[in-house]
Amino acid sequence: MAQPDKRMLLAEGLAAGDDDALLHARLVEAGVSAAAAKYEVDRLVKDPMAAMLRQQATRMAKQDWLFANQQRLAFEAEGGFALDMLDKPDAELFYRHYYEANRPAKLIGIIDHWPALTRWSLDHFDAVAGNNVVEAQVERERDPDYELDKDGHRRLVRFGELIDWLRKDEASNDIYLTAYNSGNNAAALAPLWDDMAPIGLLDDRRARDGFFWLGPRGTLTPWHHDLTNNLLVQVIGRKRVRMAPPWAFARMRNSRHCFSDWGNEALPAGEGDGSAPPVLETIIGPGEAIFLPVGWWHQVEALDLSASMSFTSFRRPNAHVEDYRSWGAI
Repeated sequence: MAQPDKRMLLAEGLAAGDDDALLHARLVEAGVSAAAAKYEVDRLVKDPMAAMLRQQATRMAKQDWLFANQQRLAFEAEGGFALDMLDKPDAELFYRHYYEANRPAKLIGIIDHWPALTRWSLDHFDAVAGNNVVEAQVERERDPDYELDKDGHRRLVRFGELIDWLRKDEASNDIYLTAYNSGNNAAALAPLWDDMAPIGLLDDRRARDGFFWLGPRGTLTPWHHDLTNNLLVQVIGRKRVRMAPPWAFARMRNSRHCFSDWGNEALPAGEGDGSAPPVLETIIGPGEAIFLPVGWWHQVEALDLSASMSFTSFRRPNAHVEDYRSWGAI
């Protein structure tokens, strides 16, 4: 029978905040004799690495307490833990109470002036850009990590061929033209920007910015958080958006970069429990939008053939990666 790795067990216990009694119990439970367990625990008093792990566990406990307070405040708010809906919001109100407060909101009435709301259709896309070559994400259903491995799913396709496939109206998560493809698609899809107009909440000096999304019903963007603040605007079809707050980090099962191990799990809306995070859920339809603050976890599902735009061109600096020191580690 293999001997337990005592140092690993101690490290796990120290990182979890175990005191000496819990460390001793952890070792004994793993098969270490009581006498050997006492010896290993007693000598930690002279181990500087153990001291640092204990200090870090204390800091994490303090962070957990702060997050718990944020949860209490959210649950005790008037109306409870809920998503606000803003109708043609004033920019000052939006920035003060939502953007700067890191608070999501559903917005209506902000693109009522867009010609795209009446022009956009598969026929229109085909007419203005059908012969152009675009990049899309393909063969996603064969890969459980399709979002993490999205570079491997890039393919060039004539836009008209993609449109012909979408006309079948088949539910699929296998092909999706996403924001990640926008760098290669900006020129090919430039005519579509003529169907849009500045949004009052955004920086009007960057009116041609934005990221185009097009896919069938059934496309799923798994649970993740963005590294910027984002405004997702729906033009064709409906999308279901589920969101979980940054202060629920411990329950979001984050083991790789900005992705959650919950993946495409349809976490239920509500206050959550000891293992599942609190979740806000809404459906956005044509002309509606959702503000997704940086750090908020979200999952997006297309309920119909869907065309959307997303924007990061706010009136505030929107770069949040310079001090992201754990990039690549978690």
